[in-house]
Amino acid sequence: MTEKSRRFQDKIKKLHRLLSILRKLDNRERLTPQALAGKFDIDERTIYRDINDLNSAGFSITFDKEANTYRFADSDFTLRDFDLNDNELKALLVGRQMARGLGKPFEKAFQSILMKVRKDTGLKTREKAKRLEEKQWLWVDIDPTEGFEQIERQYNAVNEAMDKKFELEIVYKSMKSEEETRRAIAPYGLVFQYGLWYVIGHCSLRKDIRVFALDCIKDFSLTDRHYSIPPDFRLDEFFKPGWHMLRYGEPVKVVLEFTKEYARWITRRKWHPTQELEERPDGSIIFRVTVQLTRELKWWIYHWIPYCKVVEPLELRKEMAEEMKEMLKVYGNGL
Repeated sequence: MTEKSRRFQDKIKKLHRLLSILRKLDNRERLTPQALAGKFDIDERTIYRDINDLNSAGFSITFDKEANTYRFADSDFTLRDFDLNDNELKALLVGRQMARGLGKPFEKAFQSILMKVRKDTGLKTREKAKRLEEKQWLWVDIDPTEGFEQIERQYNAVNEAMDKKFELEIVYKSMKSEEETRRAIAPYGLVFQYGLWYVIGHCSLRKDIRVFALDCIKDFSLTDRHYSIPPDFRLDEFFKPGWHMLRYGEPVKVVLEFTKEYARWITRRKWHPTQELEERPDGSIIFRVTVQLTRELKWWIYHWIPYCKVVEPLELRKEMAEEMKEMLKVYGNGL
């Protein structure tokens, strides 16, 4: 989910960029790699890749050395002739649906893209888009963020800090202890998980990379202290050692046993990069995984109780046994 969220944001930015380049070409504006790179705050190599992608997609674009500009190879070509196929339209509509769960900025971005599709494509594509929107043939279920306006200022501040590479001073209120602490963070990226937005970055207080929920940031201010993101840092690689979001401490090997009734539910998908499955003669399976911090994994295990048993580590088994004893005190009385 974390990697999907990051890729999703990158695709939105790239789609906006490609549409903007096409519109400028259609308006016969003078475009150079240097000017485009400056406009979108990216390097020229990315512009070259964008032009190659547009050419691969069917737009014949060339660079006119005499005029020092990109242009359509066919001088009579216009975006009014631009059409999308059914799968491309469905991808846009699914993206808009997912964007609604992520918050207003993403929903508005997709609404804008679809408006451009309706305006700048041929009649054939406009009719297909209308038909697909009316039918609603696809549905993607993600946990939606509620009340994005309550964290919009924090979201914008983090984006500004990342754009300018300035540290952010924050007052953070822990969900567990409710203690408020002041610290500086160097944001590395934004993450959407469990219907909530988080910022991941280096924390001056903990001297390590940490994850902070935006709704727990109670106050913030942009500093003038520059920072840089380590060149080898990647969001997807950072989260791999954990179950989902949490990953602190030494790796722990967890062994679970699932009964044959639910074995097929577990074997049908990949739950974690480190998972290993062992099928037993009676139809049950042994599920092995190595994670940092077992809290999130424990929540997942509870979903499968009583068809899942913790074999290792013993500490996790004891911890869950004590919690289930407390659970029986709440739910066992009077039954």
